[in-house]
This record gives sequence, structure tokens and C-alpha cells, in this order.
Amino acid sequence: MTLLNRTMLSELNNYQYLAGSVSTNPIIQERLTAAPNEPAPSNATINHAMDNVYRTIYPGYVQNVRIIDSKNEPIYELGYDGIPNPKYGEIMKQVDLNAPYDSLNYVKSYRASHTIVLGRKIFDQEDIGVPLGYVFVFIGGELFSKVILSSVDLGTGSNLLIMNREGIVMSSNLKGTTLGEAYDKGQLFKQIKEQEAQKNHSFQGLVNGKMHQISYINNNQLGWYMISTVPFSYINSETSKITTGLLIVVSIIVILCILIIIVLYKSILKPIKQIIVFCNQIFYGNLSNRIEDHSNDEMGVLANRINSMVSRIEQLIEDQQKDQKRQRSLELQMLQSQINPHFLFNTLNSLRWLAMINQVPVLSDGISSLAELLRSTIIDQDEKITIKQELNNLDNYFAIQKIRYADRFDVEYDLDESVLHSLIPKLILQPIAENAIIHGVTDIGGKVLIRIRAYAKNEYTLVIEIIDNGKGFDTKKSEKADTLSGIGISNVADRIKLQYGESYGLFITSLVGQGTCCRLIIPKQTYEEDKG
Repeated sequence: MTLLNRTMLSELNNYQYLAGSVSTNPIIQERLTAAPNEPAPSNATINHAMDNVYRTIYPGYVQNVRIIDSKNEPIYELGYDGIPNPKYGEIMKQVDLNAPYDSLNYVKSYRASHTIVLGRKIFDQEDIGVPLGYVFVFIGGELFSKVILSSVDLGTGSNLLIMNREGIVMSSNLKGTTLGEAYDKGQLFKQIKEQEAQKNHSFQGLVNGKMHQISYINNNQLGWYMISTVPFSYINSETSKITTGLLIVVSIIVILCILIIIVLYKSILKPIKQIIVFCNQIFYGNLSNRIEDHSNDEMGVLANRINSMVSRIEQLIEDQQKDQKRQRSLELQMLQSQINPHFLFNTLNSLRWLAMINQVPVLSDGISSLAELLRSTIIDQDEKITIKQELNNLDNYFAIQKIRYADRFDVEYDLDESVLHSLIPKLILQPIAENAIIHGVTDIGGKVLIRIRAYAKNEYTLVIEIIDNGKGFDTKKSEKADTLSGIGISNVADRIKLQYGESYGLFITSLVGQGTCCRLIIPKQTYEEDKG
């Protein structure tokens, strides 16, 4: 990409030199600086001056040269091809924005040819701050698409593009690419701008719905982007070819190694037969024998190593037997530890069925909720569970409390479905709900409404609110502000701060006579993020 960018800048130097020669030509300067009533060079003189410029420099893809004065009136035009006058106004705006550097713009000429217009602002040579007009050099699009970009092949389905700072395609080496419009509905250029803000010049992204490797170079002076897109399908196919080649090479190496091993094996086969009998004894489990070979040659070293190996195997077998005994003991202890929970759940199930048989649904539902709540707290050993699971536990807790408080409270949920699978510490909502029930029911005596909300504050933060319409309290009185800070509530606040940091936690707001809002603020996590 860097080399290609340099090649294009080198090619453009000829056209920039032409624009510079025109803008500094004395005859052109005299014509542009002449006052309305002063004599000025005629059109014939200007044509003669331009012919002299062309004898010095005239690149091959020039289609037209046009000079405009400060009143936007043309004073010279080569005349091979042109564009509608309104287009000049758009190009002049781009030239003004890019001044004092040249500006490149894509247009479609009268002959429906793809053209790149190099625009330069002309300044007075005696007073560089005074603009006199513009010079436009029309360059055939073939210079880029057929001469420069077509010589580069990045692979099947790849594309090389030149875009301006608005994301409009000025040239491409891929046939069928629409010039003068945003590529891929502007999605490619949008991704490039996002990555440019992060100073990434090569990244993976979607182009026309398929994954590509995207690289780009930004030329701030000319206001263009040179972009390459290589589809993953091509990269994978090339990787497959390389892998196939490597497999062939590895296969040849393996075959050569096998041949060498066979030769070496035959050369040492006779000495090895002397220890085969001993190895057979080891194979059938007789580990008490040892090879009696005290020589210092290779076979003696091999015999010593085998003897050491057999001794090690004996030790490992003994260790394994001890480990198996220890494992059986641990399994027995684990089974014993499970007897009490299983006995408890079986007993609760029996009581639930007995309540159903006696047609006491309130008791049956309460026992069922208690069993589910105990199963979640005793059996499930996960420290974090999803909001959905925690709310299920809360439902079971509310069902039990409704039996105790004779249905003196109602519960409403306002949940954002997108956060239900986020992870939170287990049993973190029950102490807050307990305080809402106890203080609400005992303080106002009437029926309490408890609202539970869960939503994402932003991409990284999760908010859970438990709101009741109970008596409330005055948070400004420090001695009263601890009314809800029982052991459970204090534990919730401490758990959040210890686990996530001081910026998260439990925040309580309350108004006398209107109720209390307990707001949990924690980071948003999923199973994948928690494991990572």
C-alpha cells in the first residue's frame, strides 16, 4: 500500500507540475491581476503562452485544462472535454477547503468518461495572500484504474479504491465498481473513519455483507484515501494452499525419517532381542525382576534406564492404589453430605403433596416455593447467577412471605429483556426485598406495592431498583438514615463494593410518606465475560 501510494504521488507530480506552471506563468498572472480598464493579454496571447507550457510538460492523460478568474469567468480552456458549470462550483468549494494544497475530485465529463479533476487555487506572485482564480487539470480516470491500480493484484475478489474525504469513490481496479458514489452504501468508509479515530490502519470488517481484511492510507494534503479490501475467502484459500504444500513437505520428511529409522532399527535389532524377554515379563505384570547388565556400553545404559522405569512404574502403581482408596473415601463423605439436603427436599415434597391432597393450595405453593429457594441456595454452588434466575428466587421468596403477611403486598416487574441474562451475585436482592416488605407492612399497615426494575444504564452498567410505597424516612437525618441498613442490607452493599469497586454499590433514596427506592448499580457481565 505504501509503495503504491508513492507510485500514485509520483504520477500525480507531473499533473501538479502542469498546474503549477500554469498558475505561475507571467502571462496568466498578468491577465488575472489586470484591472477592468487596464490593458491585459488577449486570448490569443494566453493560448500562445499555454502552448509554450505544453511544450515543457504535457502528461499523457490530460483531457482538459481550464483557467477561471476571481469572478468565476473562464479565461482559457483546452477544450477536449468538459463538465457542466454547476460542477465547477462544487469543485471550487473543495479546492478552497484544501488550500493551499491541491484538491482531487471525481466528475463525469460531457463524453461520459470518468475524470479526476486536479484543482489548484492561483495566488498573486507578488502578494501571495491574494487569490486570483483557479486552474483545473482534467485527468483521465484510466491513469488510476488501468495504469496504476490494475497493475496490482491482491487476489480474487480483492479491490483497490481511491476515495475522497467524503467517502466518494474516485477510482477502482475492480470492474463493476460504481464511481462517483459511496461504496457499499457508505458502510466501508464509516468503518474506516471509526478505525482512523483509533489509529488503526488495518482491520477486519464487513464489505458487501462479507468479511474482509481492510487496509488504508490517508493523504491529508490531497484529501484522499487509498483503500484495499481482501476477502477472507481468498485468504483462507491461500492458507489452504500453503497448508497443502506444508503437508506434502512434512509427509516427505516423515517418509525419509521412517526409512532412516528402519535402517537404524535393523542395525540394532540383534542387541535389543536380548531384553525382549524381560519386557514381556513386564508386560504380563511381573515387575519384581531386573535386567542384569552392568556393562558400560549403550545396552548397559539402556538396561539401567529400563530398570529405573520399572521401579518408577511400581511406585506409580502403589501411589495409584492409595489415591483410589482416598477417592473412595471422599466419594463416601460426599454422598453422606448429600443425605441431609436430599432428605430435606424429599420431606418438603411429601408435605407439598399432602397439602395438595387436603386441598390447601396456599400451603402447597408455599412449600413448593420454599423447596425451590432452598435448592437454589444449597445445591447451586455458583457465586453468580443471571438476573432471571435471581428473580425466580425472588418470586419464591415473595410467595413464602405472602403466606406470612396474608397477601398484604403486591409485586410489579418492569424488566428490560436485554439484561435478564446478565450476571449478578446470588441472593443479592432478597435482603432488600425483605426490608421493603417488613418496613412497608409494619409501618403503614395497608397493602404495599413493590416495584422491581432492571435496565441497562449504558453499555457497561446495570441498574436494578426495588421501590416500595411504604412510609419512607428522612435521609437528611444521619441517625435515621441507617433505618434500612440491617445486616442483610449492609452485607449487600459491602459485597458489591468488595467485588466491583467503590464506584458501584447500593444507593438508597427515600421521601417521608412516599416510599423508598433501593438502587443497585453494578457492571454489566455475561457468562463469557465472567469466564474471561
